[in-house]
Amino acid sequence: MTARISQDVDRDLAEAFQTFDTRFLVAIHHGDVDVVKLAREELMNRGLNGDGRRVGFAKAGELFGI
Repeated sequence: MTARISQDVDRDLAEAFQTFDTRFLVAIHHGDVDVVKLAREELMNRGLNGDGRRVGFAKAGELFGI
């Protein structure tokens, strides 16, 4: 079965899943990992907003409520 990929996501980006540890993929599958929260935290740690634009660490934390 082929996974559907949003038109906004480049196939190369989706292929990054191939590098994930199997245990992590299984945890995502079972809903044990909140990947949206992880993405938001990583964007905040990079000082980026939800569009990937640099806003600074404080503003990013404020935007994500973290």
